[in-house]
Amino acid sequence: YEITFIQGGMFMPYALVGYFDKETDHKIKNLWMCLADAGIDDYLSNSENNPHIKFMMYQNADIDKIKEVLFSLSKTISKFPIHFKTYNFYPNEKPFISIDMAAAKQILDLQTKIRSECDRYGELFGFDVFNEGIWKPDCQLTIEISKEKLLKAIAILLDTELPFNGTLERIGVIEFHPAKQLFSFDLQ
Repeated sequence: YEITFIQGGMFMPYALVGYFDKETDHKIKNLWMCLADAGIDDYLSNSENNPHIKFMMYQNADIDKIKEVLFSLSKTISKFPIHFKTYNFYPNEKPFISIDMAAAKQILDLQTKIRSECDRYGELFGFDVFNEGIWKPDCQLTIEISKEKLLKAIAILLDTELPFNGTLERIGVIEFHPAKQLFSFDLQ
């Protein structure tokens, strides 16, 4: 999927996300830095955000209502293990690279809960990548890169540790572009 953002436009895009434990966060930030140091993409390494999984994106939203919902959900959901298994890329005009996670029942159920509780407060984008049966859990390593940089990025990722395990510990909201973490809540 591709999204064009209008700087100073009439809407503010948001993503509902999950954050990882400190060790996983550190591993993924190191990947961001390696890709930035190689001149592939420095957006994520320079952002005011942490590595995350996107459960949903809205082109506009009632953030106060979503904050209440996520706070309530965080009190009913336990932290749970996640398995980072493969690298993937989306073959857009400007591709991006991510780490796929195992589509375990816990993570699929959490995404379904977030969607069922929050979609009424958000204005959806015109794409279906977050719909049931289509959405897959992943964590982005780049935003948009030129096709010429894709092979260089793959060469770097071939020399990294994969698969690895982590823990989903928090849920929250970011706004973008530029990416900025607004708030998050610890899971139980």
